[in-house]
Amino acid sequence: MTPATSVVPSDLATGADLRAGERRLVPWRRAPFPAPWAEWYGRQAPLHLEIGFGDGRFTVARALRSPGDDYVGIELSGVSVRRALAKLRRHQIDNVRLVKAGAQIAVRQLFAARSLRTVTVNFPDPWPKVRHRHHRLLRVPFLTLLAERLENHGEVRLATDHPDYLEFARDEGQRTGLYRVEARQPPPAVFETKYALKWREQGKPLHYLVFVRNQRPAPTHAPLERPPIMPHALLRGTPRPAAPFEKIVLAHGGGHVILHEVARSLGGDGGSERLLVRATVDEPDLTQQLLVVVQRRSEDEWIVRLESFGDPFVTPAVRGAVHAVTDWMEHTAGMTVEARNY
Repeated sequence: MTPATSVVPSDLATGADLRAGERRLVPWRRAPFPAPWAEWYGRQAPLHLEIGFGDGRFTVARALRSPGDDYVGIELSGVSVRRALAKLRRHQIDNVRLVKAGAQIAVRQLFAARSLRTVTVNFPDPWPKVRHRHHRLLRVPFLTLLAERLENHGEVRLATDHPDYLEFARDEGQRTGLYRVEARQPPPAVFETKYALKWREQGKPLHYLVFVRNQRPAPTHAPLERPPIMPHALLRGTPRPAAPFEKIVLAHGGGHVILHEVARSLGGDGGSERLLVRATVDEPDLTQQLLVVVQRRSEDEWIVRLESFGDPFVTPAVRGAVHAVTDWMEHTAGMTVEARNY
């Protein structure tokens, strides 16, 4: 595994507690970046990644078949994570770790260059409408990121029932110039996944494509560093009554910030007066739902900050959400900005 410098606050989970059986679900936001997988597994072994593991049956089958290898599964669905965890505990499998996160940000943050032997993507969402194709996972930017994280001759393995997605992914892989793209027969276990069984019952053909990493150098994608302080701003004054709030959308940090609505808190820390702003930040690597808090600290001093609920990952667009709320308080509520720390 290629050595890399990790940005590790002192209160992060240690390798020892992540090796324990009850920590098969990695608290990735508190982990070192990139993650020390060999330390967490307690050994150096080939590392395989599965993106979108569903109920975990394919992951479990691979781990049982190859106990000398280590596996990481990434999934956004909480229900799928719970089901997969139950399978891992039932079979007492110790060579699998699960990550509840989006694929783009998890791959960038948790894996060092040339650390992965294979990446498996079984039946990703095809996003069949043309206007939604930018949501597809296997596009040039993500395939380029994976190419840097793969070992020499490492593989991205795609199973899909969707012919258009198959051709789209093939074209995207070839456009990167970083892979040799091959059509192969899939391993039998692929046909036993939840979605494969569903499509087979409907008589749909299943397709399998392998992207083999070539020798061409890939661009570098360093993990995003944690900020030394959480983004915030200080305001002074008494907010004047505002007109009814209307949704705000603005570009920031290579993504978009959406402020959806504002609510007045009935309680809050120490009973202090607070406004809660519900926001979405949408970036190429990550979409997050946030609460930005505007909280009274004294008679005429207020702070704009992120609510810790949901454990937001601070990115340029997240800083943009704090900036957008600060500007809204300045221009709409008549507050004076004394400090911007974002």
